[in-house]
Amino acid sequence: MNTRFRIYTALLSAFAVSLLASCAKEVTESADTIEKRVLDAHIKVVYKDTISPLPSGVYVITNKKGTGRAVGEKSSVFVKYSTLDLKNNYLSTNHEEIAKNAGGFSHGTYYGATLFELGNLSMIKGLEEAFLTLREGSSVRILVPSWASRFNFKNSDKNQATTVVYDVEVVKVINDYPLYELDTLASFSNRFYAGLDTVSKGYYFKHISEGAGDSVKVGTSIKYNYVGKLLNGFVFDTNIEDTARKYRIYSSSKTYSPVSMEVHEVGKSATSGDKVVDGFAKALLSMKKGGKAVTFFGSEWGYGANSQAFGIRQQLHFYIEVLAD
Repeated sequence: MNTRFRIYTALLSAFAVSLLASCAKEVTESADTIEKRVLDAHIKVVYKDTISPLPSGVYVITNKKGTGRAVGEKSSVFVKYSTLDLKNNYLSTNHEEIAKNAGGFSHGTYYGATLFELGNLSMIKGLEEAFLTLREGSSVRILVPSWASRFNFKNSDKNQATTVVYDVEVVKVINDYPLYELDTLASFSNRFYAGLDTVSKGYYFKHISEGAGDSVKVGTSIKYNYVGKLLNGFVFDTNIEDTARKYRIYSSSKTYSPVSMEVHEVGKSATSGDKVVDGFAKALLSMKKGGKAVTFFGSEWGYGANSQAFGIRQQLHFYIEVLAD
C-alpha cells in the first residue's frame, strides 16, 4: 500500500506541476504572440509561405502593379478600399457595390475615393509603409497586424486590436494638393458656372437672386435654408425636408426647419448659436435677407484636415437662402 500510495502521490505531483506550467504559459502569453501565431498560420495556409513582411510586419500582396505616379513620403493619395478580418468578413468599405452585397449600404454614406495623407502623422505607420511601395493604378491586399497599427509618434496607441486586411486600389497620387484643389475648383467653375472668377483664392460666390432686405452683417440674427454638396454632386446635408427625401438622406431624428443663427466673422466663433465653416460665413456676409446664392470653395475654407463622414480636405458646394423677416 505504501509503495502504491507513493507512486500515486508522485503522479499527482507531476500532473500538478504540468498543470501549473500550462496555466502559467497561458497567463504569460501576450496578445501579440497569439496574434502572430494566427497570422503566421494564415500566411502558411493561404499564401504557402511565399510572401515576406516589410520591416513593420506588414504584408503586401500585389494583385495589379500600378504604372502611374509613385507614392512619396509627402503624397496625398485617393484610394478605394475595404477592410476585412482574416476570415474575409467585411468590416468597412467605400465601394458601393460591396456595401450593397454585404448588407451595409446607405444612401447617406459617401462611397467615393477616400483621401489619405502621408508624412503628417495621420496614417498608421504600417499602412504608410505599405503605401510607399505603391504607384497610381496599384491594386493590393495589405495585412496590417495590430502592432503595426500605431501612429508614427511617441506613445501612440494601437489603432487595431488584431490583424486587419486592407484591399486597396490607388486611384490618384497627388504631390501638390493645394494646387490640385485650385485646379479642381477652376474646372468645376468652367463646367457649371461659365468660368465664374474667384472672389478670394480658392473661393467662389454667385448670387441667384440678391434679395431686397437688409444686408447681412456680423451680429445679425438670421434664418436660412441650405443644401451642402461635394463637387461630384453628393448631398451630405440639408435642412430642407423635400431635398433630404429626394436624395434619400432624410432622418426622422432631424428637425427640418430654417436654421436660426447670429452671423459671425470669418474665422471666428459665433457669440451664440452654431458656428459655420469659413466659406459659408463669407457667403452669408455677401448676402441680403431674402437673397439666394451658391458658393463653392476649397478645403481651407471648409473642414480642412478635420475628418468628416465624407473624408478630409473635400471641396464643398452650398446653396443658401437667407429668409426675409
